[in-house]
Amino acid sequence: MTGDVLMVASQFGQKLDFFDATTLEKLDTVPDLIAQPHEMAWDGGRRLAYLAHTYRAGAYGEGKPKAHEISVVDADARTVVDVIDVSPYEAPHDVEYDPAADLIYTGVEAGDGRNGIVVIDAATRQVVGNIPLEAPNAHWMCLTPDGAKAYVAHKEAPVLSVVDLRARRQVGTISAPAGAEEIDCSPDGRFVFAATPMMSLVINVAQGQLNKAVPPPGTPVPGLVKIDTGTDEVVGRLEFEEYLSALRVAPDGRVLVTEFRFPEPGATPSGPVRGRVHVVDPDKLEVLASVEVDELPFTTRFSADGRTAFTANLKTGSVSVIDLDTYEVTATLDNNIGPAFGGSHGMCLVPGREG
Repeated sequence: MTGDVLMVASQFGQKLDFFDATTLEKLDTVPDLIAQPHEMAWDGGRRLAYLAHTYRAGAYGEGKPKAHEISVVDADARTVVDVIDVSPYEAPHDVEYDPAADLIYTGVEAGDGRNGIVVIDAATRQVVGNIPLEAPNAHWMCLTPDGAKAYVAHKEAPVLSVVDLRARRQVGTISAPAGAEEIDCSPDGRFVFAATPMMSLVINVAQGQLNKAVPPPGTPVPGLVKIDTGTDEVVGRLEFEEYLSALRVAPDGRVLVTEFRFPEPGATPSGPVRGRVHVVDPDKLEVLASVEVDELPFTTRFSADGRTAFTANLKTGSVSVIDLDTYEVTATLDNNIGPAFGGSHGMCLVPGREG
């Protein structure tokens, strides 16, 4: 049996790294990916990963040309075996796979006047449907474990969309003043957690600059929102000091939320301003620990036993390996360290293969 492997995509390096999830050794690299890789979903039955490409250059809000592809990656051969073209839809960002329905879902920003969720048949790799949503820019999304519902965050739009995936229609919205970032569902399907509001940032990827902008009047303080999936109502909120960028619910239910940090206004930092990963008790909505990592921590994934977290640091181009028993960083993986923006973004844990 082979061991588990962690795949890490560099948005700006346009490559995909493979790390041994136990020894942390870099095993292989697939270079020269389509610009620009973002998020990944795992298809365990076929041992494939679906890697969305969102922009041709830059980042959200920079007004750069949008991409329209999803690469199909053979995790064992460590190669791209196909490309799914979702045009005329554009900017697929988050991507999810439902094994029960054998469907791939991706949220798109726009394209030929269309938006919402694009539905792809995993067997044929053909687009078979679109679920239009009232709000634009379907950026982050999550599915309930049974694949019946999706919850979608729309960046600046002040709502989360609730979608019936079986009927392929929007069935409601949840208020999210000033928008939201990443969103994820608990393993038991009872709750959804969202990072709010949308980050107000000034981005210049070419110059390696990302600074906090003055948010619009009335913008709520950053917070982690808890939603009951039975009622689709907000049932709790935990506030933080700085913008929350991404989150993931661990196998045991703990919520890991990443926090961007910036220099104080007028201050000249002596070095990088490191980000933090907060570990939150999902029932009490209390912070259990805060772990300092590299710059602009973003996507988080977990080892198979749930005792290790991997957090991709968007600016540094690294991955922080966090022990969830001791709440310490035990190692740092080099995905694309060195450039002004390393761009570590989407990740996927590949379970070991028997035989």
